[in-house]
Amino acid sequence: MALIEPADVERLFRAVVTTLAEHDPGRLTAPLQVAELYQQIVPYRSYRARLGFDTHQDYEGAMLGLLAGIGGYADLEPVEARDTLAAEAASPNPDPGLVRDFAGARLVLNARRAREVLGSQSSFAPPSLSPPSPQAPTESPSPEPVPSAAPFMLEADERPQAAQATPPGDTAARTAATCPQCSRSLPTDRAVVFCPYCGTIVGAIVCARCGDDLKPDWRFCPRCGHAPGK
Repeated sequence: MALIEPADVERLFRAVVTTLAEHDPGRLTAPLQVAELYQQIVPYRSYRARLGFDTHQDYEGAMLGLLAGIGGYADLEPVEARDTLAAEAASPNPDPGLVRDFAGARLVLNARRAREVLGSQSSFAPPSLSPPSPQAPTESPSPEPVPSAAPFMLEADERPQAAQATPPGDTAARTAATCPQCSRSLPTDRAVVFCPYCGTIVGAIVCARCGDDLKPDWRFCPRCGHAPGK
């Protein structure tokens, strides 16, 4: 893959910020799990046209750049993950698929950069900012209440496997969310890609070339013939 284009990283960051501002503004100042970014917030199949990426590899390259700190749009935790991805992004032939090795890392968006994206919109208000000064009451009628932002809704084929098995509030479903390899219960408070006990892949795997769903034991993509990991 060629060197990562800063413009691609910027487009991806703008998509993350505007999507969060529309659906869940409180997440703009909270740490985001890396797996959430590509599975729920800005999944490739839903955003490829909007982002203008020709291939899934281009999308993962922009994701690698964002996590590596290109442009200063976000900060990745832990620092070891950030340093590893930064070194990969700076290499002559970076491997964008490395992003999925850090699915459990957490990303904090740059507040100043997010404000620049949203401009004067009031949907982004970091906790560190002082609240506006109270204004004198006027005779104008009170505005109608604004409904709260709707949660992220994914199409059935875009939902992570762990999320499908563990709907909120369903105790029976949470109990059934187990690793197919070691039968240990999987976490239900986040998007799960790998079993935290044995390392088996339990989340969605997609082809790096065309974005089609793959199974863990497949050696080639049935749609384009690409070999995973190549």
